[in-house]
Amino acid sequence: MLLTLRERPGVFVPVAVWLVLTILAGLAGPFETYQLLAPGPRLAYWALIVGVSVLVDMGFRVLLRGQALGRRLAARLGFAILLGWLVHLINMAVFDGWFGWSSLAWLVGIVWVIAMAVEGLVALNRVVHTAQPTEQTDESPDASFQSRLPLDRRGTLVRLEAQDHYLKVVTDIGEALILMRLSDAETELAAFDGLRVHRSHWVAIGQVQKVQRREGRLMLTMQDGAEVPVSRTYRPGVEAAGLTV
Repeated sequence: MLLTLRERPGVFVPVAVWLVLTILAGLAGPFETYQLLAPGPRLAYWALIVGVSVLVDMGFRVLLRGQALGRRLAARLGFAILLGWLVHLINMAVFDGWFGWSSLAWLVGIVWVIAMAVEGLVALNRVVHTAQPTEQTDESPDASFQSRLPLDRRGTLVRLEAQDHYLKVVTDIGEALILMRLSDAETELAAFDGLRVHRSHWVAIGQVQKVQRREGRLMLTMQDGAEVPVSRTYRPGVEAAGLTV
């Protein structure tokens, strides 16, 4: 099971976060849970709290994928209110005497502060990892981008797919997951023969194997067998590139 999860980073990371935080919180017993709950119930309580938090966070990240940092930070207030309510309901069921608007407001505030701190750290990490290389030794139009990939995954670019804060890069010899925004990759690959076809997808034009229309929607079949949707926003550019049915 662990190997299967490792092959799917979008699943492995949240599960790993859930396990680690559950164990740490279950052992440490923060927010007086060490005194209020026995070891077994305490571990179960934190497994539920962390699990709910991870699931809500994943939902928000899907909704906000590709959005600017300012919009994500603003949306975190809604995230804090929703998660605060859910934790408030759980606490009402677990702890005697837990109720009232003051308790809810306290939870929302705690969640909001933590969420803002996490977004800030992620943004800082992205800035560090997306710094442009200072030297160019290869004249190919995707040389700079290729340098971000593991050596055994560098090959002819097929497509890019945004996955939360990461970017799935598919080449003719494999796949890699890098910390980068799709918009930044699109800029870096401006000289490459490719184009953005969807909010979450970029394709290399030469790697498109088939173009078809399905239920009124344009779909591109790529060299790796993946079917990439074309959104209405990017359809004019796709058709201008000659990718039409």
